[in-house]
Amino acid sequence: MTSPASASASSPTQLATYLQSLQRFGIAPGLERIAALLKSVANPHLEYSVVLVGGTNGKGSTSEFLARLLQAEGKKVGLYTSPHLYNWNERIRVLDSDAETSELFPGAISHSELDALFHDALPYITAVAATELGQPTEFEVVTFLGLWHFARQKVDVAVVEVGLGGKWDATNVTEPIVSVITHVALDHCDRLGNTLEEIAGDKVHIARPKRVLVTAETKAGVLQVFENYCAQIGCELQKVEIAPHEDFQQINLQTAQAALRVLRESLNWPQVQTSKLQAQDVQVVGRFETIHQNPRVILDGANNPDGAEILATSLRSTLAASPNARLILVLGILLDKDYLAMTGVLAPLADVIIATQSNSPRAANAGLVAEEARKHCSHVEQSTPVASAMKRALEIADENDIICVTGSFYTISEIERESL
Repeated sequence: MTSPASASASSPTQLATYLQSLQRFGIAPGLERIAALLKSVANPHLEYSVVLVGGTNGKGSTSEFLARLLQAEGKKVGLYTSPHLYNWNERIRVLDSDAETSELFPGAISHSELDALFHDALPYITAVAATELGQPTEFEVVTFLGLWHFARQKVDVAVVEVGLGGKWDATNVTEPIVSVITHVALDHCDRLGNTLEEIAGDKVHIARPKRVLVTAETKAGVLQVFENYCAQIGCELQKVEIAPHEDFQQINLQTAQAALRVLRESLNWPQVQTSKLQAQDVQVVGRFETIHQNPRVILDGANNPDGAEILATSLRSTLAASPNARLILVLGILLDKDYLAMTGVLAPLADVIIATQSNSPRAANAGLVAEEARKHCSHVEQSTPVASAMKRALEIADENDIICVTGSFYTISEIERESL
């Protein structure tokens, strides 16, 4: 099979075009292609320590918190996350003493660095595509670029977020010193299984023999799967101690702190003064992120029923602290993410709902979302594109109101921050 892009492609824009051309290959399980790519450049992912972070929700925030904690200890940290909101380079970041924490994505690879990286990588991608292994997928290519970039930047440690599941995700080609599973809920059931235990059985494969698996999971059935697998391979399972009714981001921070303690012990790092980092000190982009005040505008990439439940809890707390505020919900959901369940969770909290639809081909029709929302809320409107729905929400809102844009990362990525 030949590569779908010319070997001359070398700019971030051309990279985006190249990656778009790979979407037709879809998701192809297996680690053979990513392993072949990395082997072709002398296995750069083995040149630094790795923490691999999986879970249904919370893994992006946990990864961000852990990277910031490591940065505070003077480490040069690679951070690989997904999905991105605006540009591919958001996924590949290096945090050190020079990283500007005021930026939206501190330490993101620059366009010129990404240009050079892709230029260097393309011959190897093309060579693997020409073998019996076939074309590396979109996610495999970006993972390859990220892991290679971290070696070129000589990071001390890389925090790597799992894309989907665990067992066959491209990130599982790494050899993590510490593995983390935030928690498990029903999502991607078509690929991972129809029960929590089946999904847990896939995710737990990021654990490694003679290493430690850290989890904030509390459900007995899921923990049993973790315990059985860890006993089978000789991996220590550490559970994060969580206070009742703890805030979700606080749980993510505690999980990151637990992973850091294990990493210190595993690598015999000298004891340093514990970071005073608080969950509110780090605004994770697209995770209950306030981008405007009066009215307050919140972006949250909740994209499955579990994420919707977490968001609903945060919204209830916010509304309780602002008794005069109305909640205006701008809601755009993906069709394959159970828009019925998500709408059922979020719509009863809203005073006004504006159903919308992102540009993603997977987006649920705004009319379907509006129809479902009317079962739970008396004031429902419909507006597309997302920018128009946002404009309408601002027209309706008083300065004390709260506007929450949610339903998918595709939806929140279409909000024009600069115009607010």
